[in-house]
Amino acid sequence: MASKKHSSSNFDVIAVQIEYIQDAVIDIKKKLDNEYVTQDEFDPIKRIVYGLVSTVFFTVVGGVIALVIRTGNL
Repeated sequence: MASKKHSSSNFDVIAVQIEYIQDAVIDIKKKLDNEYVTQDEFDPIKRIVYGLVSTVFFTVVGGVIALVIRTGNL
């Protein structure tokens, strides 16, 4: 039966990995705070863009319908 020995090198490796994870979490938090836009900040922009896109869409659809109606009366 193999004996279970915990060497200090295993604990050192675990400590280094935990430190690496902590650094990664800190970097993620910094990016979330500084580089990304929240939903509340993005909502007005989304409404403006959706409004413009829908206006262009309905204008094109209206033009096609008007063209079909005019062509049908010839």
